[in-house]
Amino acid sequence: MKNKLMLIALLASTVSISACTHKKVSVTEFDDKDKTCEQLKRDIVQMEDLEQDIEGKTGMSGRNVGMALLFWPGIIVNEMNASDARDRAADRKEKLFALYDGKGCQ
Repeated sequence: MKNKLMLIALLASTVSISACTHKKVSVTEFDDKDKTCEQLKRDIVQMEDLEQDIEGKTGMSGRNVGMALLFWPGIIVNEMNASDARDRAADRKEKLFALYDGKGCQ
């Protein structure tokens, strides 16, 4: 019985930590310079959507509240991952805006 409880606790903590990951963003992509204005605009919108998604999963979010109940260190991991993902999304968006402006897109 004790082993079963330990297994359940281990599984719960594993699920909690794996739920902490945010989408990995590459600041540059190999074909960025070849993208059309429309493609750049689409990528900018995707980064804005990603930033909103990250904000929705941090702070007093359902994700963090759930982790507080199951595995509180997961909150710290979630916030650190969110911070990194937020920074990379902002850097990517800045790069895309520079390309967008450089091509004279409107």
